[in-house]
Amino acid sequence: MSNAVPAPAAKSGLSPLALAVGVGVLALLVRLLYIHFFSTPMPFWDQWDGEGATALKPWLDGTLQWNTLLTPHNEHRILPTRLVTLASYLVTGQWNNVYEAQVSAVVYCFIPALLVWYALRDAGTAAGRWLMVPAAVLVSVLPFARENFLVGFQSQFYFLILSSLLAIALVARHHQSLPALFAAVVLSLLASVTLASGMLTAVAVGITCVLACLLLPGRRLPALVATGALAAIALLAYCTLPVVEGHSMLRAQNLGEVLLAATHTLAWPARSNWVVVIVWLPSVVMIGRMLVRRSASRTDLLIAGLCIWSALQGLAIAYGRGHDAMRVPASRYTELFVPGLFGNAWFALQLWRLVPAPSRLRTAARTGVVLFAVLFAGGLLGQVPKDFSKMRQFKADCMLQQDNVVRYLRSGDPHALDVGEFELPYPDAARLKAQLDDPVIRRILPVSIDSAAGPP
Repeated sequence: MSNAVPAPAAKSGLSPLALAVGVGVLALLVRLLYIHFFSTPMPFWDQWDGEGATALKPWLDGTLQWNTLLTPHNEHRILPTRLVTLASYLVTGQWNNVYEAQVSAVVYCFIPALLVWYALRDAGTAAGRWLMVPAAVLVSVLPFARENFLVGFQSQFYFLILSSLLAIALVARHHQSLPALFAAVVLSLLASVTLASGMLTAVAVGITCVLACLLLPGRRLPALVATGALAAIALLAYCTLPVVEGHSMLRAQNLGEVLLAATHTLAWPARSNWVVVIVWLPSVVMIGRMLVRRSASRTDLLIAGLCIWSALQGLAIAYGRGHDAMRVPASRYTELFVPGLFGNAWFALQLWRLVPAPSRLRTAARTGVVLFAVLFAGGLLGQVPKDFSKMRQFKADCMLQQDNVVRYLRSGDPHALDVGEFELPYPDAARLKAQLDDPVIRRILPVSIDSAAGPP
């Protein structure tokens, strides 16, 4: 617990830090390969409004203000993503999706590395903890989240997950430290300006603070004060949440729709909603046991916080996109469930050894763990062929979109943009034409496109 010491070397002979760094580097290399083979430089869909119109254009015009960077994009405020866009442009001189996606991959690689580090660093944690390494590798290298890593604009998801992971870890491991709690509050505030559901980070971190007061020894006042600050952040984020009237039809219309959609989102990576019980059984049992015993290790508390965070994200998606029987969460949402899935794998290891003596209870517990492992690995691996097929199709679609833009840049003929909605990198041809006609925007498009602009 509070006197935890660094864990001994894992079975491979490598230290926890070395394993964590290895997983992070592997995740980065694989993501960079995906970007190299399946991504394209042309800004894609939301980038035209969310980056070009609200970050790059004002910057180049000399009119950019901080409040401009906080301008809502749909329901979201995406401050870190816009900062990445500006930084990428300042370094490369281009507005290039590939460069932004590469930055996003660098941000992402810290997530699996930290998950492994926190899972392995303490002695006395779950037996067989080295199994968390292949679990982290699976969620790091498989292409289920292709929508996120092929489009640099989606870095908002990685900033949200990373800031939330760090905030929960600080609270769980240092609930008596004022500097650590202050940092957790700041990270929660950052999360609130990454995505709309970022406001739930303050909620999850606050719950972790309360659990630390209940389950860990030491002073409670610092964590309780931090909980108050986190509640204020969550309330402020909720009260200032942008409302997009056109999206009201997507929201669940009643509690029944929310609960039904939640069974689908939280069952990921499985495809059937009834298995949500198996996917979340380890965390429910082990967190419940922690509360009954009024005791937990700091690592267990951290993992519990991650499970709570992912569960809240799943409920938010179920409400926001739960109308008309949502069956499978979109690819871009799946990585929000990774911390919770990893956390359930951690608790599954503990559940396996929970009942040492042979009995029906131990048989039931271990049967549940085996089913969880099958769903974990099978659900992720089973969709790999389809994910690769969709990445190839995405690359083909983006190349066609890029060719249509190049044709317009060369000819100036608006009929070059008179094609299908999905044959353009932005769904509104008139608005896309207005941006392409802007000499400021045209000048910063990727070199491969800009250099093609010339006589027809």
